[in-house]
Amino acid sequence: MINDSLKPYLEEKLEGARKSVPGFALEELKQKIISSPIQFGKSDIDDLVSNLLKRYEQTKENSLIGKIDSIFKEISDIEKVMSAKQPEPAQQQAPVEKPKKKAKLEVIGDDVVSIMVSLRWLEFLLDNYGPENTLDVLDYYESLGWISATVKEQMMKYAKMTGVMNPAQEYKIKPSIQDHIINMLFIEKLRGEEINRDLIEALEREFRTIRKGVDELYGI
Repeated sequence: MINDSLKPYLEEKLEGARKSVPGFALEELKQKIISSPIQFGKSDIDDLVSNLLKRYEQTKENSLIGKIDSIFKEISDIEKVMSAKQPEPAQQQAPVEKPKKKAKLEVIGDDVVSIMVSLRWLEFLLDNYGPENTLDVLDYYESLGWISATVKEQMMKYAKMTGVMNPAQEYKIKPSIQDHIINMLFIEKLRGEEINRDLIEALEREFRTIRKGVDELYGI
C-alpha cells in the first residue's frame, strides 16, 4: 500500500513506462502496490517500475510485442514507401445494403501491400503448423467467422503458387494464445486496420479474459 500523497507519483511513473510495458502489466503492478500490506515509499516504487522495465526489455525479443514488432516492421516500412509513391484514391460512396452477417475478413485485396501481408501471414502459418495443419487452422478461423471461404481459398492459392516447401520438422498442431493474437493481427492488417499497441493490448486482454474456457472456445 502507499500513502495518498504518493498516488500521483505512482501514476506518473507508470505513465512514463507505458511506451515500453503493456498496459495490463502496469495495471497489475499498480493493483499489487495498492493492495499489498507492505508500506511502499518513493524508492520502492522506483525500484518496482525499474525492475518491470528491465524484465520486459530483456524478454522483448521472445515476447508477443517483440514478435509483432519484427513481423510487422517490414510491412510498415513498405507501406510508407508505397503511400509516398501513390496518390490517395478518390473516396466513393458505398451503396446502401441491408446488413448481413459477414466474416471479419471477406476478401484479400489485390494491391501490393495486401499481397505482401498475405504472404507474410502464409509464411508464419507454414513455419508454425506446416502445410496440412495450416489448412486446419484456416478452416477453424473460417468456422469462427474470422475469415471467409474466399480468403481461405486465396491463402491456399498463394501457397500453391509460391510452392513453399518447409523442411521436415515437428509442427504445432493448434495455435497457442499468442499465435491466435498474431493471426488476428494479420487479419486486422488485411482489413486495413493500423497495428498499434492499443490494438495488441485489446486483443491480449480479450484472450486473457477467456483463458479459463479457451479449451472449449478455441480448441487449444
